[in-house]
Amino acid sequence: MSKQTAKDRRKEPARGSLGQLLWLAGALAVAALPHLPYIALWVPIVVSAVAGWRLLAAGYRWPLPSAWVRVPLALSGFAGVLLTYRQVTGVDAGSALLLVMATMKLLETRGQRDRAVVVFLCFFLLFSAFLREQALWAPAYLFIGVLVLITALLQVARFDGTVKPATALVTSGRLLLQALPLAVLFFLLFPRIPGPFWSLPQRGSQAETGLSESMSPGDITSLALSDAIAFRVRFDGDAPRGSDLYWRGPVLSEFDGREWEMRALSFFPKLTEQLRDEGRSAGYEITLEPHGRRWLLALETPIEWDAKAAVISAPYQLVRFRPIDKRTTYRARSLLNGTTPGIMTERGRTADLKLPTGTNPRSLALAQTMRADSADDAGYLNAVLRMFREQPFFYSLTPAVLGAQSVDDFLFNTREGFCGHYASAFVVLARAAGIPARVVTGYQGGELNPLANHWVVRQADAHAWAEVWLKDRWLRYDPTAAVAPERIEWGMDGALSRGSIAGAEEFRGRFLSSGLSMSWDALNAAWNRWVLGFGPDSQSDLMRWTGVTTPSLRHLVVGLAIGMIALLGLAGAWHYRQLQGSREPLLRAYRQLCQRTARIWRARHPAEGPQEYACAVATVRPDLATELNALFGAYARLRYDGAQDWQRVSAFSRAVRRFRPTRRPPVAHD
Repeated sequence: MSKQTAKDRRKEPARGSLGQLLWLAGALAVAALPHLPYIALWVPIVVSAVAGWRLLAAGYRWPLPSAWVRVPLALSGFAGVLLTYRQVTGVDAGSALLLVMATMKLLETRGQRDRAVVVFLCFFLLFSAFLREQALWAPAYLFIGVLVLITALLQVARFDGTVKPATALVTSGRLLLQALPLAVLFFLLFPRIPGPFWSLPQRGSQAETGLSESMSPGDITSLALSDAIAFRVRFDGDAPRGSDLYWRGPVLSEFDGREWEMRALSFFPKLTEQLRDEGRSAGYEITLEPHGRRWLLALETPIEWDAKAAVISAPYQLVRFRPIDKRTTYRARSLLNGTTPGIMTERGRTADLKLPTGTNPRSLALAQTMRADSADDAGYLNAVLRMFREQPFFYSLTPAVLGAQSVDDFLFNTREGFCGHYASAFVVLARAAGIPARVVTGYQGGELNPLANHWVVRQADAHAWAEVWLKDRWLRYDPTAAVAPERIEWGMDGALSRGSIAGAEEFRGRFLSSGLSMSWDALNAAWNRWVLGFGPDSQSDLMRWTGVTTPSLRHLVVGLAIGMIALLGLAGAWHYRQLQGSREPLLRAYRQLCQRTARIWRARHPAEGPQEYACAVATVRPDLATELNALFGAYARLRYDGAQDWQRVSAFSRAVRRFRPTRRPPVAHD
């Protein structure tokens, strides 16, 4: 008999109304949309094909495929994900696999339970998108997606097809609002590990003007500006002048004639001890966007910092030994003198004087001539800056292509370039004159957001300058300031807006300096600071604000428990009051139905559902089974399907009044 039942089940047509299946397809689309840019193209094609066939099956009453078809399809989907990603774990592979399996589940949606399972899979798929993207738009989309999925769940779990979308959306919105206080309580008090518990390493993306461990100006023919944010800064007190905002990144010392590269990092344990009380300093907090490299950004000479596992290298570069693969916030204090005492070893002096033989001969000859005409090293370096300032050199975002002798070509032929060209040429001229020098890359300047009182440093603010060793100190020399002082004083955005940089026409307007963009940035910063950055330290501050002087894990757990009891108690009291004071006809009719049913056997238990109670009574009064199932089923549909229109409620009330069962079943007579 069981085999016959299974056979009949395979032949039965696809169940579920077309409207309910449309809601399922919509839920799947909403949950899949954030993943589409990151998954293989064949995945959405398969999803669309399977979902389309399922809708056609519902429309034409086709039978659903048997297990002999579904199982190979599911295994093929699993194999496809495994072959595409070489794994089935991780955000990309895992979301692709979950999407494929949720789609395959559509092929066996025969009842309410199957349809509900698809929606639950969509919930997991939607939430997994938050592991990949945590920008401000992500929670907004997440809220809309949850609202749609709850509405879909209400629609597909109904007995009598769907209701109007507006009615279902209102019910879903009411459920979300009721859950909001508990969600806020869990966010504030649920114990968490350092950093957002949902956070996974994000792909570091190096923008076109972003930093690198090497620099080759001769290979760059167009500086493509990017308004992507590199980091945000909040200063303690007044911000330094724009000309002091040099954010140190990779320091490049190795030169092969065309390309500058970082030297292997070295460290001096007592390096920072000699940097105390060395003139002006500034304290600040940086929120650094992930870039996939090891360096942290700081004002030119950092002397204090609280970034975890961060150390300072010999060239004063703040580094970590793990890549910055998620948004990182830290505090620091830096000197603002543009001059820093340091440690120069004989090996370091040799490396910072090294120039490759046989390259850029005209530049080397120029350096020898200019050094012979100068009284000392400082006078020579000032003469080089004066050459850039007084002779026809130009700061351009679209420089000409340089030849094999890149520095010679720049100094004697093209005479146009951006910061990398000038920094590279200056360091070569310094080394050629016997002065140790190196290229420092990082960012210069920034833009104040007055709405949030923080500075925004963008990828377009990437900059390169020079450091030279004079009188036992490293001194900053920025040849760009000699050629384009407005780039240093006003920043890249200000210089572009004033039209003072050659080749800026095609880039002007790329930066959004309007009030709207600043408002959006302020919202993003607040989201990063107060939501994504809300961790154990923030929870401790919150507990101290409530009067707990030494907060601990126990205080968080106790506070969470008390808050949950209070919220659930308030919700229960409100619900009880609603039930006690309710004059709703449906509830009155249901209580009357339960009272009349209780006379023929027993009263309904408090935790007993309507259909469960009807089945229990029908076992002892099979003669009333049909009538009991009809009455209690009608109540369940009216109460929980969101279709309490007055006509159906009135019909239910009349049916209950007509229901007058006898205490004993009728006796059959021959």
